[in-house]
This record gives sequence, C-alpha cells and structure tokens, in this order.
Amino acid sequence: MVRKPGICQKPVITLYETPAYAACGTAVGAEPTGVPENGGVADEILFGWQYEVLEENNAFYKIRTHYGYEGWIAAEEYVSVESVGDTGVCYDAQNSGCAMQLLQVCQNIADVLEAERVQARRITTLYAGSLIWAEKDSAYVDSSAAARPLQPGWRRVFLPDGMGGLREGYMRSRFLEPCQGQERWRKWAPQRSTVLTERIDAVSQSEPKEQEDADALRSEEAFRKSIVQTAYSYLGTQYRWGGKTACGIDCSGLAFMSYFRNGILIWRDAAIKEGYPVHEIPIEQAKPGDLLFFPGHVAIYLGNGRIIHATGHPESSCVTVNSLWEGELGYREDLKNSLCAAGSIF
Repeated sequence: MVRKPGICQKPVITLYETPAYAACGTAVGAEPTGVPENGGVADEILFGWQYEVLEENNAFYKIRTHYGYEGWIAAEEYVSVESVGDTGVCYDAQNSGCAMQLLQVCQNIADVLEAERVQARRITTLYAGSLIWAEKDSAYVDSSAAARPLQPGWRRVFLPDGMGGLREGYMRSRFLEPCQGQERWRKWAPQRSTVLTERIDAVSQSEPKEQEDADALRSEEAFRKSIVQTAYSYLGTQYRWGGKTACGIDCSGLAFMSYFRNGILIWRDAAIKEGYPVHEIPIEQAKPGDLLFFPGHVAIYLGNGRIIHATGHPESSCVTVNSLWEGELGYREDLKNSLCAAGSIF
C-alpha cells in the first residue's frame, strides 16, 4: 500500500502493540480493562506530531512516528497531513492571508480558549511538546468589523475545524515557544556545537562567545541544565505505562520528552539504539543530563549519585528523585545494584 502521512489532531493518541489491543482501548472510548496476551500499550503521540501509515487492518492503522516508533491506532483517529498544512507557513480557512508559524507548547498542561480572556470557554487542552500553528504577528485580532488589538499576553492559534479548515483559538503567549528543531525532526548532527548553540540561544544568557571551544563548553553546560530543568517540570507526575504527559508518564517517556522539548530526538525505549544520538559512555563519566540504564528502566542523571525518573515503585509510583549512594535521602539499593550502562549525546 502507499504509505499515508498523518498528523495527530487530538491532545493525545495512544499507540497499541496490536490491533486487538487497540480495539479493547477504543471500543468503549476508554482505556482497556484487560490486557490481551499478545500486546498492550506501546506509546503516546501528542497534538501536531506527524507519522506515516504502514499497514491497514480493518478499522486500525499501524503507524510509524516521526521518531521511528511503531504501533496501532484506530483508523478514525487518522488525519492526513495535507488537510491541515505541511509547511512552516499556511493560511486560515477564511483566506484572511495571515501567515502562521509552528510553535511548541512549553507548559505541561495548557488550555486553548475561544477568546483571549480567562473566562472564555475552553476548546481543548494540550500538553507540553505539542505542536500548534500560531499567527506570526498576534498584535491584532481580525473581526467582521475591523482589526482590534489582541489582549496582552495572548497568542492567536489555529485548530482543525473538522471540515477541512482551521478554527481559531487563543493561548497564553508564555505557554508557547519556537520549535527546537522539531520542524525538521532532526535526530542529531556531527557539528554538535552548532546544533547546541542553536538551542542555547533560547535558554542561555551567556556572554558573547570568544572562541569556539568555550562556545561548545557553555552550550553543553546550558543544554545539560535545560534537560534537567525539563525533567524536573514533571516531578510528582503519576507513573503511566507508555505515557508522555503531565497526566502520566513512564521512564523512557520522561527521558524522551526531556530531550524532545530541547530539540533532540532520542529512542523512546529504555535502551541505547543505533542510529540515535545517545551512545554508551563509562558509568563513572556520567554528568547531569546524561541517561542511566537499568534492566527495563532509564533515569536522568542529576549528579552526585542522584537521579530523576518515572518509576512504578510502590513507594512513589511517580516522577521522583532517588539516590544511588548509600546513606543519602531516597537511596535505592536495587537501582544501585542493577545499574548497567550510561548514555550521552556528547
């Protein structure tokens, strides 16, 4: 079959390992109550994320995400990329000619409202990492009478209206930020200092660079700090197998989102996979922002023996901070004894 490009146009879509399990999850519009022997929840994709259809099986599609992960969704959840625009600039359904740009949601949970005021009706709710079209110049809002100033602190955004057009909504400006490389779905590049400098422009207020080596060092330090800060933004989030949002997240979902929101695509599972930017390093060389691997588990290293991770451990069952050093607060002997690898993009 011809592979069809698609785009997620719901706040979140669950991917399942098999169409049989997908049927259990979608038949009654709720999460499955029983796990078939041949598969379960695989992953989640967020609003604005692209994928391609690999296979059709009755009412279900097997898809591959932009980061290489595969799973099954209900056919009714498929939306073609062409129906919502696939370039960096498009135009609204009323042909008003307003140029738009793709932005990333940077607030863990963010509402889209019908008007630029907190009392307005909610259209939908998006999660951090979602991608949404927004008007490039949101200083004014069009109306049937005349353009009027947009209320300070708001951004005009666009959602599909279900009829091949776009519907406008409004979000807090501070809940949106420029895409950090996702528009190209970049995995990595040999010129890592160049890539990092591009990202650091948005997260670092360092002095002008005087030499290339110092530039790369400051970029790496700022990037590591940003990874840790992003992971901390999920602190206390409940553990959810396959999850990627502040409503629930798993260990590799936390690692993936911490890097994704900083412009780097890593493998979604708790493993080092060839073709992705994370490579193995000696465990003793791990620095903050690097990944620590355990059998079936991954954590983000904070330094000084501390880690932040999403864990289903009965004592926490959420994103939490633990220590691999005996005698320290939150010490986990089981993790210390099972630590098997460290990975870094540097």
